[in-house]
Amino acid sequence: MVCNDWNGGAIVTTVAQTGSLFTPSSVYLPHELLGKKGFDALDPFIPIQVPNYDEREFESCYQYYIDRNWLQHEKARTEEGKKELQFLSNWNPRELEKICAFL
Repeated sequence: MVCNDWNGGAIVTTVAQTGSLFTPSSVYLPHELLGKKGFDALDPFIPIQVPNYDEREFESCYQYYIDRNWLQHEKARTEEGKKELQFLSNWNPRELEKICAFL
């Protein structure tokens, strides 16, 4: 798939720290996580900015976490708890995921 021997298509991928077992937790950029060889295999790399959630996206994700019982703390399921999650995550998808992992 990444051999560059085809045309007329695109590969959309993501890189996460969770898949990099032997890298420091401070490392988060794709070229740091993949190393030179891995990053070069994805050439050309075109970054795509993922903006923070809007109100509808946050609500959808919040309801999904509740539906899947990922939010088990009783206060996380209240309106006050939801507002605290919005504040703590600053509406950022990755931060919300990290915070909710412990609830």
